[in-house]
Amino acid sequence: MKLNERGRLMNVEKLDLAGGGVPQAMGQERIGFSLQQINAVDDPAKVLYSECLGRFTESDGTIRTSEELSAMPEISGVGPAFDRYLLQLALGWLARRPSCALGCNIQASDLVDKHSSGTLYELLFKHRAVARRMILELAGSVALTAHSAAMLQSARTLGYRIAIEAFGTEQAIAGTLLPFPVDIVKVDASLLRHGRGDAASMLRHIVARTSRSASIVVIEGIETYAQLEAARTAGATHVQGPLLSEPTLPPIYSEPFRPLVQRGNPLAHRLENRNRFSQSPMRSFKEPLRPLRV
Repeated sequence: MKLNERGRLMNVEKLDLAGGGVPQAMGQERIGFSLQQINAVDDPAKVLYSECLGRFTESDGTIRTSEELSAMPEISGVGPAFDRYLLQLALGWLARRPSCALGCNIQASDLVDKHSSGTLYELLFKHRAVARRMILELAGSVALTAHSAAMLQSARTLGYRIAIEAFGTEQAIAGTLLPFPVDIVKVDASLLRHGRGDAASMLRHIVARTSRSASIVVIEGIETYAQLEAARTAGATHVQGPLLSEPTLPPIYSEPFRPLVQRGNPLAHRLENRNRFSQSPMRSFKEPLRPLRV
């Protein structure tokens, strides 16, 4: 037994996913998401997009967040399937709502393996009609390979926007950013919550550095009006957090699982895709890359 982030006991032995029950949970519509808005810092009524927050409902009705599941090493192996299914749900949700935009997490570790990144690209290519309304939020800590970096660039070519999740103080000081353009950088607001005396100047430094790589800088985890004002003063363009958008614990959307049929090499749908991976834009990824910490 262990405590989750809300102080509730988690019984790992009874958790469906611990026994490899992901497909069953998908078929029973027990995997879904809630939404949290990303708001303009100068006009919180303006919503840039909403982030999908994963929810898993156990067979007894207990609801777990994706953060709870990721903190449980006993079921770490189900992460890629869980995240990919959430993305599939989000893409389907967008197809039915032409005026909306969503963000959805993808784990950097899922991009290293060619098979898993290929399956991801297959899903993105299939739903490319909604690409301009989907933000892929890259999370996790891993060294990106030439293959994974190329896959992300190809996703941007399809129209998807790329965001770096939970960028923080250590990364800003080290200058650790992706070696290719990103659209959004999301900065962790923990600096503000810890009450450091130099928090304001440090946040300005982080925002200034990230602004060189992305036109949109989001401070996430905003809980108070003082933190909202600090984000505005630091020069952030947008904010995210329970102060302006409190997500529900129960999922607001789920649907029965529809398996993705993969045909051939997902990264070679067409001749131009094969060429894109072999021509000059990919040459810059031949050298080993620094670990990505987001």
